[in-house]
Amino acid sequence: MKGINLAIIAVIAIFTTSCSTLVSTNQAKSSFVPLERSYYTQSTIINKKLFAENKSNEVATVKVKPAKTAIEELNDIHMMAMNSFVTQILSEAESYLGVPYRFGGTTRKGIDCSAFVQSVFQMFNHELPRVSAAQAKEGEIVHKENMRAGDLVFFATNGGSRVSHVGIVHNVSDDGEIEFIHASTSQGVIVTPLSSDYWSKRFLYAKRIID
Repeated sequence: MKGINLAIIAVIAIFTTSCSTLVSTNQAKSSFVPLERSYYTQSTIINKKLFAENKSNEVATVKVKPAKTAIEELNDIHMMAMNSFVTQILSEAESYLGVPYRFGGTTRKGIDCSAFVQSVFQMFNHELPRVSAAQAKEGEIVHKENMRAGDLVFFATNGGSRVSHVGIVHNVSDDGEIEFIHASTSQGVIVTPLSSDYWSKRFLYAKRIID
């Protein structure tokens, strides 16, 4: 009888020990995450988030510009043609740089201010009168702040308001500085700032004949 009791106690002890081990093992399996797998999972989540953020940044709102009207298209073509013409005018004018001044002169051996302007425009079949006072009657008045390359600028070098000198606007900078090309009596054909002391005091107005 004593032997049976000992056997029963031994069996119970073995059963208790084995159950404890099984519970412990199952709990470990359910809570254990290998270190490398944990890093992999976290990096995958982070990469997915970054990918989504990058995609959202790449997708920009596309603004569809309304189609231009026929009038707008024609205006653009006209502006391109005019700019091309002005470029050619200025290129021809620049070819005279350094030509000496000669009162009444009409050639590259010597030329005066109005003959210079007339000759430049004549190259492109645009006829202007011979003298500056008559040239001043051509085109439309342009306010100083609206002047652009190719406009004519007129001066009263003898005082008063009588036109006695003419030049061609050569450049208008972004800050509004204006330069003109002309046949100066003292230096021949040169480019001069309109803001220079001598010319700014004698400036009368500008006319636009290329439009």
